[in-house]
Amino acid sequence: MNFKRTLLATTLKASLLFSSLQVIYAEQEPAEPFYPVIEELKSSNHLFAQYQQDVQNSNRSYFKGQKPEIFFYKYKTKQDETLISIASRCSIRQDTLATLNSFSESKMPIAGKTILLPSSDGLYIPLKPDNSFEVLLANENSEFIDETTVTFAYGGRTFYFLPQKKFSSSLRAYFLNPGMSMPLEKSVLTSAYGMRVSPISGKWKMHRGIDLAAARGSKILACREGFVKHAVEGNPVYGNYVIIRHPNGMESLYAHMDSITVAKDQKVVTGQKLGTVGMTGLTTGPHLHFEVTQNGSSLNPENYLKK
Repeated sequence: MNFKRTLLATTLKASLLFSSLQVIYAEQEPAEPFYPVIEELKSSNHLFAQYQQDVQNSNRSYFKGQKPEIFFYKYKTKQDETLISIASRCSIRQDTLATLNSFSESKMPIAGKTILLPSSDGLYIPLKPDNSFEVLLANENSEFIDETTVTFAYGGRTFYFLPQKKFSSSLRAYFLNPGMSMPLEKSVLTSAYGMRVSPISGKWKMHRGIDLAAARGSKILACREGFVKHAVEGNPVYGNYVIIRHPNGMESLYAHMDSITVAKDQKVVTGQKLGTVGMTGLTTGPHLHFEVTQNGSSLNPENYLKK
């Protein structure tokens, strides 16, 4: 039996064509097209077998420098499935499935949800972002969007499609670690992340964290669960400081502490007391210097903290 284009031709007419890079978004959303429904992600299922072939053809076209034809299928997720397991089974990146289906966190429950499976990898950037993750996604990719960018309507939303694009390191960090609790119950942001004139040297310097002013002795709290990587006293720059190792290569640093109440290798939970605010090391007043890194790369903590 050959189901390739004869059986599915009528059901796949709504598929997005790369051969014509035209903006299809209009003031009024078009009616959502019909997509064939895959019942099981098994090769014995003829629609899934067809989908796998479409993915292979798309990859083959891309590596030949050609613009592949994209087809979409629907699939209702099973109880034990996760986004990463589906991505692996379908040979489509998790980034692609997450942005197309509006999943802003890697741990979002998806069992029983109907999702859309595309035959080609890339990022789907929402025209109107709904949450912090989508705002970050849109901001980071705005330079790649112009009047020639293909758009796609699904689920009452319109997306720009950027073929073969992937999450940046900061986007991946946010996706894997969606939001961190504030490390202080009450504070005032006195210095943001980025280039600034150092209050110590008076010279322009990269500030790889944020400074949160608070009363001396205020409790410093773990922003997420993890393990204490370092608990150091008397550092000439950071003074007394703690570094927590979180899942997925993320770490947080708490500096200029007055006291430290945790020890190296100790497990901590979100909101657990790590110590108190002080003014040890190079500082002009009591505050917490707070940093976030992902696999050693500095990130802006303000993009991850739950305000």
